[in-house]
Amino acid sequence: MMKKKISPQMLNLFNHFLIFNIFAGGFILSVRPFDFYTGYIFIAAFLILYIIVYRKIYINRWFLEILMCLVLGSLLNVYLKNDTIFLMTKQVIGILVTGIAYYLLIVANEFKAEELFKIYLKIALIIAVIGIFQEISYLLRFEYGYDFSWIVNRWKCTRSGGGLLRVNSICMEPSHFAMTMIPAVFVSLASVLNKGKLYLNKISSLLIIISVILSFSSVAYIAILISLILIFTGMRKSRFILLIVVIVPVIAYSLYRYLPEIHERTNHTIDIITGAKPISKAHLSVYALVSNGYVAYKSFADNPLIGHGLGSHPLSYDKIIQPGSSGTIWYSDYPKYPPVNREDAGSLFLRLASETGLLGLFVVFYFLFKFRIRNTENINLHIISKAIFVLFLLQLFRQGHYFYNGLFFFVWIYYFAYKISNKEQLA
Repeated sequence: MMKKKISPQMLNLFNHFLIFNIFAGGFILSVRPFDFYTGYIFIAAFLILYIIVYRKIYINRWFLEILMCLVLGSLLNVYLKNDTIFLMTKQVIGILVTGIAYYLLIVANEFKAEELFKIYLKIALIIAVIGIFQEISYLLRFEYGYDFSWIVNRWKCTRSGGGLLRVNSICMEPSHFAMTMIPAVFVSLASVLNKGKLYLNKISSLLIIISVILSFSSVAYIAILISLILIFTGMRKSRFILLIVVIVPVIAYSLYRYLPEIHERTNHTIDIITGAKPISKAHLSVYALVSNGYVAYKSFADNPLIGHGLGSHPLSYDKIIQPGSSGTIWYSDYPKYPPVNREDAGSLFLRLASETGLLGLFVVFYFLFKFRIRNTENINLHIISKAIFVLFLLQLFRQGHYFYNGLFFFVWIYYFAYKISNKEQLA
């Protein structure tokens, strides 16, 4: 397909740099006029190198067509004053540049999706070991071993209710750490529960699983439960029934009973839904989810087809929640509850509903189920597909950024794994 190639050494270097971006969300150079992550430098350098070597850029056609539709809808919303050119452009550039960069990374590697996923697993293992070292350092009161704020400029130390540290390794916070590790956790669980080695050996798998459990993140535990269900569906029927009837309920109850964070959030959510507790008394995470859900609902109801435009959620939030107004239910205890997840809605599903309406939701769910591998002779590709599928489900629930944590790396790995397993044309 291409005569000239990036040298293997240089390509391997960029493979590791761009995949390391998945875990590097805490490394940020500036916040104005937008968050400039260190990883953007690696992406820009790779694109420049690619253009110098190949003299052209390959762009996936459907990716470009979908983005153009979203841009047109956003421009209409700019005209209607639901969005601004700056907010829209910031998202479009981020989606376009990261989408193209990770697509070209796979093209430059001659579509070797499995090899790139192995690099992700290798880096994930290192990040997991750092996380376990962090917990041990905390127990030994070795501050420089568990508090990485002196290295990672957007990082915070969070303690659990049981005298342990909530592990976040080099990531910004425990939930971010858990999110980046989800595909590795799935592979680790599959490796432990199945005979034979699936990318990771048993020791490596256990290290990854332990590190994620020590994050004490609800995202981590939900991901583990979903992963177990998907893994057991491929096993004997008796095992699957045992999982659904016994194991999952026992694990779910144990998490609710013995983890204060999950116990409190669950109770507060039920209380808010039933009206037993006012929103102003809710846990901060519950408040964030409910308030952004309300904003997304109002934006979607106003324009269900295309939403209020890419990047518009902060504007919708300010119009609907009315920051600083003590007369609203949302800010009756202000400033106890400042704007929470105002920028990205804290959930990709909510943000899509708010900013892109039915168009964006349809595209994402169509992609999710169209390119999911169901039956293939290649068990490794099947594992990759399921691992990333779990990540996408949790991304819709918990994280609303369109291109944070190397999301498009997983988008293209998911896409090409399907193409390879079905022996379809790759380019």
